[in-house]
Amino acid sequence: MMIGCDGMKLFKKENKIEKEEYFSFCVEGIYQHKNGELFVLGTIDGIVQKLDFLYLIGPYGYEEKVEINEWIDVNLQENLYALLIDINLQNHIDRGYIFTNKNNHLASSREEIYNPYLHFLLDQVNRQHYDYLDILFEQLATRSYFLSVFDYHDLPIYQIKDKKYYSIYTSQIEMNKDPKCKNKKGSVYSFDDYSRMCLNQEKLDGIIINPYHQERSIVLNKDVIQHIGTVKEKNIKIYAKAKNYLKDRKRKQKYEIDNES
Repeated sequence: MMIGCDGMKLFKKENKIEKEEYFSFCVEGIYQHKNGELFVLGTIDGIVQKLDFLYLIGPYGYEEKVEINEWIDVNLQENLYALLIDINLQNHIDRGYIFTNKNNHLASSREEIYNPYLHFLLDQVNRQHYDYLDILFEQLATRSYFLSVFDYHDLPIYQIKDKKYYSIYTSQIEMNKDPKCKNKKGSVYSFDDYSRMCLNQEKLDGIIINPYHQERSIVLNKDVIQHIGTVKEKNIKIYAKAKNYLKDRKRKQKYEIDNES
């Protein structure tokens, strides 16, 4: 998909689901269950693993480990499953959130990355669900790390007609698809880092994310990259408030548990 002054271009849907190290449960609907639990309906991206705990990930840095009371196979032909979770989470979950078996972003080695929520957003935008576009920009601005060959003398360039784009990848699997990156060591940096490098290179017209994955690829021209930079400045206060809220909530939960014991 391409975003910029030249407009938007969608790729055709890619049917094959990659066997990556994580899977995502994408929330489609939320209902109260007769047993006093929350019934969360969703679809699976990847190979399902019916675990007792998953990470719930949403916009503006929301991330929390959640206990899964029960898995329900709703319609396997339609890839529909349901989770039964604590009813108290009903005010903290919405459509557009995901559950995943790995927490977001960086692994401890700084050489591996996991971007399940970013993958979900890229899928939605490529399917013309443009209400997710602002969330995607916010995610890029504040929460996204990528893998690429960070070498000013030998950049991985992806050319579309007469335009040249710097290639960055959401996972090692995506980077391995690029023949230009074969036998090269990748480095993990934030979208901010790659943006600054791109904007300082006159020969580049922008950045392309996952050039070899049709449903999770997006082209960002330089004007859009600059816009994402302004999104970061606007959302920095919201992001800080969200983090403080989560910390306060966890402290409150700990206090209540201590009082009950």
